[in-house]
Amino acid sequence: MMEVATLMAAFHEATGREAAIWERRDGTVALSLLGASSIAFAALTETGALAWDVNAWARQRGLSAQLVNTGDSAGWLFAEPAITSEGNRLLGRLVPFVWRLARERDGAARESVERYQEINLLYAIGELLGGAAAVEDVADTLLHELATTVGATRAVFLLTRRVPMTLAPVATMGLRDREYASIALDDASHIAVRAWRAGGACTEDGVSSRLADPLIAEDGGPLLAVAISRPSTGMNVTGQFPVVSSRRVGTPHFESVGAAPSGVLVLGGRAHGAPFTAGDRKLAMAVGMQIGVAMHNASLVRAAVERQQLVREMRVAHELQLKLLPKPSVVEPEARAAARVVSAESVGGDFFLLARLDRDRTGVLIGDVSGHGFQAALVMALALSAAAIHVQAAFDPSIALEAVQRSLADELASTEMSLSLCYAVIDSRVGELRFANAGHPHAFRLGADGVCERLSAVAPPIGFSNAPIDECVMAWRQGDRLVLFTDGLVDALDERDRRLGEAAMVRALSRMSHAESPEVILTEMFAVVTAHAGETPLRDDQAVVVVDRPW
Repeated sequence: MMEVATLMAAFHEATGREAAIWERRDGTVALSLLGASSIAFAALTETGALAWDVNAWARQRGLSAQLVNTGDSAGWLFAEPAITSEGNRLLGRLVPFVWRLARERDGAARESVERYQEINLLYAIGELLGGAAAVEDVADTLLHELATTVGATRAVFLLTRRVPMTLAPVATMGLRDREYASIALDDASHIAVRAWRAGGACTEDGVSSRLADPLIAEDGGPLLAVAISRPSTGMNVTGQFPVVSSRRVGTPHFESVGAAPSGVLVLGGRAHGAPFTAGDRKLAMAVGMQIGVAMHNASLVRAAVERQQLVREMRVAHELQLKLLPKPSVVEPEARAAARVVSAESVGGDFFLLARLDRDRTGVLIGDVSGHGFQAALVMALALSAAAIHVQAAFDPSIALEAVQRSLADELASTEMSLSLCYAVIDSRVGELRFANAGHPHAFRLGADGVCERLSAVAPPIGFSNAPIDECVMAWRQGDRLVLFTDGLVDALDERDRRLGEAAMVRALSRMSHAESPEVILTEMFAVVTAHAGETPLRDDQAVVVVDRPW
């Protein structure tokens, strides 16, 4: 670990004493060096770390040895003897720092494993939904995949039926051939109905869980119910759904509802009665939304074919996917951001991502999927989902992009599509801008002096090859801004089919003063495009992200 090596070097500089720490992880016999003040001292103490009696070995050589145990590993911290008591106090303060760094590393490793499982589940479900004519055809597999991932042994997949107004089971798991009856939508005591009404997730535990679902919670264990939500198109492709009163008595009446859930997933039977975690709830909601979007998209396609309006429906689907994009405020208060995506007539694949990594670091990503149409929109959704996970799990921008590259490899190969990606991390603590650029041409650091410096691509767009994506570093000074945009801006045509070009956009950025906010810069960029194109229709999607970190 680089942080431990830095601590060892700082300890040596402060005290003049050599120090090293060796680690043996659980289940292994091999040693690994966490950090040392010098190569020679590391070589000397390796023998001691392997000794039968480490303390005796250290005393014979006039060294001190302290055990450092993090729970997942055990290690020994060796140091030369102290001349003063202050040196021993400094060594004592060093041990908690090493312990904390190792615990943070082990926690990050466990979190990465959990995230990897979640990514696998989401992609597996995406493949199932993409290859099925109807959700009902793969309902058993979908239910089993989700239940296994969250540790549930009993589950039911319910879909909304209009006649009669019920939640009807289409797949069950772990009920030992017992029949799961349909649930009336006026049964307010049932957890599935509560989740359906809320359009989200509900949980129950203990005695109340048996009342909420007697079959799934027959042992009184925890329950998790998640609505399968489908987005509203705003096109009145709805129908009649009941408005159920809060009391069980009374007759439900009907009115048009634009975003009634398509169904509900109910899970239970966790081992040892362990409650469902916030992560389980979040994952189940993501799966419910994924199923709901797939069901909704299928209904859109059917409606488009029937009404000869496929192009219009494609645009609606794209606008729905744009709602997945984060709000610029997610990076506040440390950073300020402005971002906008303008869709062309056809469905496209421009997107961005903003991430507040910690108090000192802000992540900014922009992507552009090749081509147009429904396939481009699907690749965009997959890329955005993968990037949202990987940028949080990886410290290095190049590692994050390579993880996205691996996640999308099969989809890009089968569709013969590609996408350009640029991911940058602003680190104000060390004054650096670290980035990895896979074929994205329009990425700049706009200095306070008005000079635009390009974040050059170091690899081709993802989908062209599996070449490594290197990380680059440049200085980040007070007053600098990060400006990323897609080729829809520079390729904008005027009434005589003349391109705007990148040079015009760079000149506009260079005229911006240090005092301008990201929102003002973004507005000016689109004003330049509008002034050039006039009433000429867009031929490509346009996306812009502007970020700064005031000191």
